[in-house]
Amino acid sequence: MDDEGSKLTIFGERLRELLIEQDMSLRELARRTGIDPSNLSKIERGVTYPPRKPATLEKMAAAFGLEGESKEQFFDLARQVNEMIPEGLESVKKNKAIPMLLRSIENRKLSYEQTKKLAKLVEEENNWQGRIVE
Repeated sequence: MDDEGSKLTIFGERLRELLIEQDMSLRELARRTGIDPSNLSKIERGVTYPPRKPATLEKMAAAFGLEGESKEQFFDLARQVNEMIPEGLESVKKNKAIPMLLRSIENRKLSYEQTKKLAKLVEEENNWQGRIVE
């Protein structure tokens, strides 16, 4: 499978996991969200991209009962697959150190878990200082 196809299956696999966890069919998800079942099937199979519109993702998240961090992760995954910057993070474009940080993560081939630990470390540093690190 090419990079494009494997990228698309990431969201599709998450969609499938949520359907299984909720014991929900694609048709039921389509009914709850108003999204065409054939489009949902294409997303699940990694044939097409996940929705880009926040309103559509909101409907999907609501149908699955996603809240808080689970909902954020769902949205972030859709944006990642669509090669969009996660909502609320547009300002990172202005921080010239961000590319350096991302290159460091990429060069060291950090796993998802290692990257989560790094994010938690940054968050804890922020909380300790009580302000955004400048």
